[in-house]
Amino acid sequence: MICRCWSRIGLVVILGACTPLGLWLYADPVVTVSRVTLEVKEVKRLGTVVALVVDNRNTYAISTERVELSLRVDDVPVGRVDRDSSVPVAMAAVSTVALALPLQKQTRAERLAALGSGTHTFAVQGRATFRTPFGMRAVRFEQEGSMIFGERSSSSAP
Repeated sequence: MICRCWSRIGLVVILGACTPLGLWLYADPVVTVSRVTLEVKEVKRLGTVVALVVDNRNTYAISTERVELSLRVDDVPVGRVDRDSSVPVAMAAVSTVALALPLQKQTRAERLAALGSGTHTFAVQGRATFRTPFGMRAVRFEQEGSMIFGERSSSSAP
């Protein structure tokens, strides 16, 4: 009887010790937008870059396997990227990943050239897939903000 009780207690302890491995020791990385750059070089040429910050709060390294994101500026779809990319993210570290976005076919460069000055709103949404010791994890992210375009005034000291 006592042996049976101790064996049940032992089984509960063993199962309880294994549970935290997947639940308490792993946290999905936090993905935020660091920078959105929309550079109008000419009416027909446009450079668009979105920089993402990946905050890995785990005590082990992970890596990205795939990044998917779309960018809208003033509710105009600007670009979209679906890219397989392996970028290592060190343990307990913050990494920045910059992605160049090709111009979407339905977006007219002339319309985007009109965004060349003033304050505009952007919306980025996407999903990053990470390789972890616990398998593949998909992390969704979404962020909106303001962008300021135009010439910056340079001040010179006499």
